[in-house]
Amino acid sequence: MARTRSQRAELASSSNKVGQRKKSLRNQNSAGQTKSNLQGDGHNTRRIVNKHKPTYLEQTLSEREADPNRNLRLFCLPREIFDQIIDHLLPDAEACFSLTCKEALHRLGTASWSIFRGRARYYGLHYGYYGSLVQLLQRDMPGSEYCPRCETLHPPLKPPRDHRETKWTKLCMGQLAIIDYWPQTPSGGYSLVWEHILEAFKSQPSTPGSSPPIPSFSGDFTFNKDTVNYRMCSSAQWIDRNFILIHEHHLRNSNYRSRPLQAAHINGLPFRLCAHLSTAPVPPKKISRATKPVSNIPLLSRAIATVSPPNLQKGVPRLNTDPGLVGMEMKDDLTWRCKSCATKFRVRYDGHNMELVVTAWHCLGRELWKAQQLWTYLVRREGPTLGPAKRNSEYHSVSRSLPDFKISDDI
Repeated sequence: MARTRSQRAELASSSNKVGQRKKSLRNQNSAGQTKSNLQGDGHNTRRIVNKHKPTYLEQTLSEREADPNRNLRLFCLPREIFDQIIDHLLPDAEACFSLTCKEALHRLGTASWSIFRGRARYYGLHYGYYGSLVQLLQRDMPGSEYCPRCETLHPPLKPPRDHRETKWTKLCMGQLAIIDYWPQTPSGGYSLVWEHILEAFKSQPSTPGSSPPIPSFSGDFTFNKDTVNYRMCSSAQWIDRNFILIHEHHLRNSNYRSRPLQAAHINGLPFRLCAHLSTAPVPPKKISRATKPVSNIPLLSRAIATVSPPNLQKGVPRLNTDPGLVGMEMKDDLTWRCKSCATKFRVRYDGHNMELVVTAWHCLGRELWKAQQLWTYLVRREGPTLGPAKRNSEYHSVSRSLPDFKISDDI
């Protein structure tokens, strides 16, 4: 006698699980030991574990009778008529229907899921099943984007002030897709990914000059670490058709009226402007494949020392002719430049508020292909398994030919 589709689904849900087969084998081996939960031959003893079905498949009789979805007119139809209706559904629609409620899952089973799982999903691309399933799921989640790497529907991309790095960020977007060295806290922070830059270039002006700030890049947050109060103001705008990121860093002591800020407090953060400019005092414990010791480039510490009063200069390296400073440039208006990325910055000390203010400008160029190249210079990469070609940090920075760009004060 032929079984209906619902009967086949019920039979499959109880017999096609690996855990079910293992459980039946254990029950056969322990049939004569109903009063004991241990079995063995005197030498080996193991405990029998009753593996339950997943919660989305397991439903007691009382729960099924109390389920309000059973009273829907569709589920009240005879099974033969219900099966004929389901036979007209495509696999993607059947999979979505089985995800609506437990009653639908109990009647249909999980047979339709196998088309979109494992190796079968790649074959489904040829027939259009895989893409249509994602489209149906996106209909219930407007604004979400499907990621083919992690096979997940991601929520809409948040602006840098609200975006936070997760364990999926680099897995989905790539190792060079995020700048993760600016502060990030649950209450506030700044996390910039390459997709933010792509969205900004869609509204690039056609005429030179200075445009208004881009709202999605604006942000202002403050957090405390040890005795340092760190505030970061972020913005972005088009200057002479160049995309410029502007960051203003304010650092001062939490009790600045009774105790001024010391350089040792800044070095303890550590404070960072780009992938190459940092106040980190010592190199990491293990430099990748480096035979000679590598020291940090002291350009940022040197810039802080030039504008700081004597009480702040304590702990800052003395001005010297360090070989790492070769290629660094200091202009007459105290605008400093990094030799490895398109970054300019200025440092000033506010004696009234007793705080250090560092303003940095990061240029990403006018064309999208150039922005992608300049972006890779800003992403910090350092680790024991990286070769010289992939390292990009304060411990491994090379001199590059970079285009000059105007900043907001030059307009």
